[in-house]
Amino acid sequence: MFCIMLKEITPKELLKKPNIQLIDIREEYEYEEGYIKNSINIPMGDVLENLNKLDQTKDIIFYCNTGRRSKPVVFMLNKLHNIISYNLKGGYKNFLKIIAK
Repeated sequence: MFCIMLKEITPKELLKKPNIQLIDIREEYEYEEGYIKNSINIPMGDVLENLNKLDQTKDIIFYCNTGRRSKPVVFMLNKLHNIISYNLKGGYKNFLKIIAK
């Protein structure tokens, strides 16, 4: 048996990381209330139908409001589709706290 490690990235690391694709998996109404610049919105329930939108030549980083919804997406994509991606630790709320400092 083997274990799949969940890859996470902090907001500070995100700000320094080049060549990324940011995917906001929150619902459209949440996305419209605010989002991280250059992210695209693919609601959690639509991710599997939109695998073609994932740019695997870049580091793919998923986020939601707090990181609780995006963690299973990162795990599922790795386990079922061998797509390596990252979860933004603490999600959008944590990102806002970090950039406000």
